[in-house]
Amino acid sequence: MKLFRLSAAALVFGAGLFAANAADEKPVVRPAVPVQPVLPPNPAEKFDSTHKVVASIDVKGENGLRLQTISLDAKGRVIGLVAPPKPFGAPTKGQTAEVHVFDADGKPVKSWKVPFHATAVNCGPDGSIYVAGDSKIARFDADGKQVGETTELPHLAAILKDTAGLKAKAELQLKKEKEQMVQIYGNARKQMTEQLKKIEDKKPEDRSKTEEKQIEQFKNIIKQYEKIETDYKSRTVEQVIEAMTGRMRIANGMAVSEKDVFVACGDVGYGYAVWRFTKELKEPKQVLGEIGGCCGQMDIQCHGPDVLVAENTKHQFTRYDRDGKKIGSFGSRGLDTDPKCFGGCCNPMNIRAVGVGDIYTAESEGIIKRFGPSGEFIETAGVVKLTGGCKNVAVAVSADAKKIFFCDLPGSKFHILEKKGK
Repeated sequence: MKLFRLSAAALVFGAGLFAANAADEKPVVRPAVPVQPVLPPNPAEKFDSTHKVVASIDVKGENGLRLQTISLDAKGRVIGLVAPPKPFGAPTKGQTAEVHVFDADGKPVKSWKVPFHATAVNCGPDGSIYVAGDSKIARFDADGKQVGETTELPHLAAILKDTAGLKAKAELQLKKEKEQMVQIYGNARKQMTEQLKKIEDKKPEDRSKTEEKQIEQFKNIIKQYEKIETDYKSRTVEQVIEAMTGRMRIANGMAVSEKDVFVACGDVGYGYAVWRFTKELKEPKQVLGEIGGCCGQMDIQCHGPDVLVAENTKHQFTRYDRDGKKIGSFGSRGLDTDPKCFGGCCNPMNIRAVGVGDIYTAESEGIIKRFGPSGEFIETAGVVKLTGGCKNVAVAVSADAKKIFFCDLPGSKFHILEKKGK
């Protein structure tokens, strides 16, 4: 979690974010929810890009389910995961998802149900389609027939076996929470109290209508912050373990190579971990840990046998071998007006490779960039207008790189971009 100075306006908005916390029996750490602001002009819209949007495909499921992410299968079809929103804590029991398949022009081909709350999808070179979430994974063939039974991802069971190690990490995290989070909310409450005092010190006749409304708002926010502080002070090791294992149940990203299946999930403590499995989902091994990710986003993809990680808090993507050995990091933080750099609060959010060739990254602001196989920046591939803040912006690219597919999470749609001048 990033530490930052909260303005009065941000604190008013923050009250809405943390109100649910105040009502819970147990404190829950919830990152800021992406909002739908009126966006200022995006400098990236002036970038020269190689592809342009030619179609936008709406995707909706049963009972209000919406498009969460996409992938391409071995046939070049768009595989859309339609599901409830990805939770920040433990998934709600009993929720299900759907897979929707489209051809390369966006025409619906078929769909089928997934018997659990899936949060990640990816496809293998052999045509298999994998979906994962709520500590489960299922494999389907190209026609949507499930191959084998739904499997419990074995990494969680492996972690839970080490009760002493889990408790030690929970105790360490609890200490950090009490030191850091109490300070954060304490400072926020202090700033809000100062803002309130400035308004209350004014004569009633000198206050604006907005200030009159803010008095009650600020008082309510201060009470909420006081309760959150109290909740953190009284938080127990058992509650921390419950929260930690809840995060591990969520599949934040998934990648499939010729030999392996990789799943990114919450780490024991802060950050994210990447686990490697055989294609039969055996022999779980954690190959990466404590990777920083913003707003619940952690995308991984395979580049041959290696794993690419969109390390959005570092404004770079990194290549690791299948055992987690770092090969190299690429990209850097810079101005939004510099196409060679990653701007915004935390980018790139998503990543995709075309076989073992070029690498494409996607940013929350709708910017798609192309890098060479060795990580060198080549060009801006596309720019898509989006609403909302930090979010999943899954990107996929056809084998000939003439088409790019881009997930618009707020709009529950995907955009098809085609190479200009084709």
